[in-house]
Amino acid sequence: MRALVLSALVILSASSPASAQSPPDGVYGRLRGDLSLSVEVLGGAADTGAWSGAGSVALRARALDMVGVVLGYDRAFSGPRFDYAFAAVDFRPAFFARWSLDLEHGPGWLDLFLDSIGIELGAAWIRPGATDATGVGFVLGGGADLPLYIGDRTAWSLRLAGRYLSAKPWDAQGTGRDDSAVELLAGVVFRTMVGAGLTRAR
Repeated sequence: MRALVLSALVILSASSPASAQSPPDGVYGRLRGDLSLSVEVLGGAADTGAWSGAGSVALRARALDMVGVVLGYDRAFSGPRFDYAFAAVDFRPAFFARWSLDLEHGPGWLDLFLDSIGIELGAAWIRPGATDATGVGFVLGGGADLPLYIGDRTAWSLRLAGRYLSAKPWDAQGTGRDDSAVELLAGVVFRTMVGAGLTRAR
C-alpha cells in the first residue's frame, strides 16, 4: 500500500504544472525568445466620483520581459461616463536583477510573481468614442501577475492591478472638467515568448 501511495504521488508530481514548470535555472521559458507578448482582460471597480464596475483590455510587448509598451482601453459599466484608451511604458525591472543575483530559487509561481511587479506610465485619450469633451490625461498604474500555469514559452496568470487617471479641469489638453479616476482591477493574462531579433550574439 505504501508503495502504491508513493508511486501515485510521484506520478502526480511529475504531471502537475508546478513540477513540470519549475526549471532549475529560474528563467521559466522567458529566454526562449527576446520579446514577451501578452493580452489581458480585467474587471473591477472605478471611482469616478462614485464607485462603479469597470473593465479593461490591454496588449503588452516587453523586450526580454523587462521593459516595453502597453496599449489598452478602459471603460466603466455604470455611473458617470468613463472610458479612455491609453498608451504607456511597461517597466518590470525585477527579473534580470533577481536572476543575475541568483535569487530565482522557486517555487516557480513565487519567482514569476515577484518578477512581474512593475509600473506603467503614459498618456490617455479620454472618451475616445464621444464626439465632444474629449481630451488627454496622464496614466499611472502598477500591478503583478500571479501564475496559474507556466509552460515552456507560455504562461497564464491572474493579474492584480491598480491604475490612476489624472485629468483635471485646468489641464490644457484635458476635457475641461475633472475626469480623474482610480481603478482596482483583476483578471486573466496570457503571455508568450517570441523571437523578434531584438538581441543578437556578437
